[in-house]
Amino acid sequence: MNVWSKALCLSTSITICASLLAFSSTPLYAAKYKKAPTKISSSAITKLTLANMPSNYKSSIEWVWNNRMVKEGSTLRKNLIFDQIFAGKGTLNYVVRWQSNKNVTLEQRKQIESMLSRQVNHWNALLVGYENWPYASIKVKVVGWACVNPALILNKQPNEIVYTDYITDGLNATDSTIPVKLPVAPDPLSRFEHFTESQYAYPGGIDKRFDMYLWGTTNFGGGAGGDWGQRMSDDYILSILNADQDEIMEHELGHGFGFPDFYEEQDRPPGGFPDKTLMWVGSSITITNWDAWLLRYTWSQLRQDTSRFPLIR
Repeated sequence: MNVWSKALCLSTSITICASLLAFSSTPLYAAKYKKAPTKISSSAITKLTLANMPSNYKSSIEWVWNNRMVKEGSTLRKNLIFDQIFAGKGTLNYVVRWQSNKNVTLEQRKQIESMLSRQVNHWNALLVGYENWPYASIKVKVVGWACVNPALILNKQPNEIVYTDYITDGLNATDSTIPVKLPVAPDPLSRFEHFTESQYAYPGGIDKRFDMYLWGTTNFGGGAGGDWGQRMSDDYILSILNADQDEIMEHELGHGFGFPDFYEEQDRPPGGFPDKTLMWVGSSITITNWDAWLLRYTWSQLRQDTSRFPLIR
């Protein structure tokens, strides 16, 4: 059985958001990114360090790291988006898992790839110039579609790959509105399946692998995310194709970096948050400055393992 089918139950880094409320918040930035991965020049690498963190953020971020992320082990598995980017040398590859009966046009497929690139690079931009993070931009590519009915992929191009294998979706047992058939991409191409195998060779080479799924499911409520990818409803994905920074997508990507949710009071720092955070649903609809420093702090901790993250000095 494809391990992806078990992801929502087994992954410690997955969190399901039952609902996402829209609160007004000012975006941290808005930018456009190049398609190709770009490395940062050596002169730019030391622009920011942990010492630049605002002093009023320190206690809350350290508490989240020690009392949530370390205790919950959310960064232990070496398949975080940090790991995926390094393994792909500045690239991230997706398969779109289309658990839906809706047609997808060629233009929509192009827009999905562009949307993913924008969302990923919003997070990546916060690491640029920070403590030896080497990539100024990430090349994001959709390398395939998993779709039970290939006829839904309208005007399929010769270079597009569609996988039609499927298994039974376990959620259908509790929610009859969820499609029974769950499309899957081949295990041999999945980083999720093989990231523990240091000598593993992907069929056709590393460019043929996929790191995560963008998973669109008919009648799926809210969102879910982890190192396996991001899951939302098919309608929602199609509604955010031109979004610059989308609340649910960015939130679920945050889980892919190892960040927790803050639903209950005991899940939050005792002194509260000094600023809004996207990871507390309803607090912000965009990545905030606090989120940026949680990302940087996490990188400061993880980069100490130079076997996991060999840096370009």
